[in-house]
Amino acid sequence: MKKKKPKDTTVCRNRQARRNYEIVDTLEAGISLLGTEVKASRDGKMNLQDAFVKVSKNGRSCTLMNCHIGKHDMSGAYFQHEERRPRMLLLHKEEARKLLKKTETTGMTVVPLVAYFNDDNKMKLQIGLARGKNLRDKRQDLKERDMKRENSRIIKNFRMN
Repeated sequence: MKKKKPKDTTVCRNRQARRNYEIVDTLEAGISLLGTEVKASRDGKMNLQDAFVKVSKNGRSCTLMNCHIGKHDMSGAYFQHEERRPRMLLLHKEEARKLLKKTETTGMTVVPLVAYFNDDNKMKLQIGLARGKNLRDKRQDLKERDMKRENSRIIKNFRMN
């Protein structure tokens, strides 16, 4: 009897976020989508590259801005969605207030990291409270990654001999 492989339900990742920001805290949020948006994101037509999360002034809700979800092929033109429309995030009020407080006081921002479908086939978005990196920090990360790669290469060659 074969074991079932766990399906990778990740729709898209925001690779630029980990490069440009230092992620301090992460949250899981639901996202309010239309039917054609869900179908298009299942087809992999979602892009979080330039997206960001805007917290409302009263601290009650959050909105995903500038996220691109392409049009669905099989739907007619009348039923299509707008590709870059603002989408509401489904968060508890306490979480939204916490994000508002952090972004107002310090130099923090909220960025989307990963979009995926959970076990109940609901679209979820992992958002991160982030602090911007400067050029020096990015260079330091590159150096650390190169050193780690070199050390693993040396250990691998040492084990072979």
